[in-house]
Amino acid sequence: MKRIFWTALALIFLGVSWLWERLQPIVRWIIDHIPLERLKAAVERFMEKLPPYPTLIVFLIPLVAVEPVKILALWLLAKGQWLLGGFTYLATDVLRLGLVSFLFKTCKDKLLTIGWFRRLYELFVRVHEWAHARVAPLKAAIRKGLEEAGLLGSKGRLWRKVSALWAYARRGGFKGV
Repeated sequence: MKRIFWTALALIFLGVSWLWERLQPIVRWIIDHIPLERLKAAVERFMEKLPPYPTLIVFLIPLVAVEPVKILALWLLAKGQWLLGGFTYLATDVLRLGLVSFLFKTCKDKLLTIGWFRRLYELFVRVHEWAHARVAPLKAAIRKGLEEAGLLGSKGRLWRKVSALWAYARRGGFKGV
């Protein structure tokens, strides 16, 4: 049970990291194509002048500032405004992700001069490495099951792949994972 819990936790962590890695280039592209070059340059100059702790406060603003808009999005969803509520929530998260990404890129070195922030960042990196190591045997077993079923690299339907993995698991293919 304990192993299942830690593997599930690692999968959740890697899922969030995967989503961040996939969305970050898209969000960066959106931010880069917003015609506000002077504003972005001014923000970068402003951030360069700030000491570490005020930089941290500015870095955290996008994380907090979008919460009222997310509450509005949830209210819209509760009122049955699915399209508007979903779009508002998604747009808010994309904006937040873009701003945090831009600010972190701009002031990462300064933020890492704060001892506890550096330790937290290093912990995040270690947890990321731990999660990859924790999930590696599961990924290898899934890959082996797909290879044995002849589905690796094929463009077969998802249900066929899931069925093949289920059959592999029933034959005991995931023991020890």
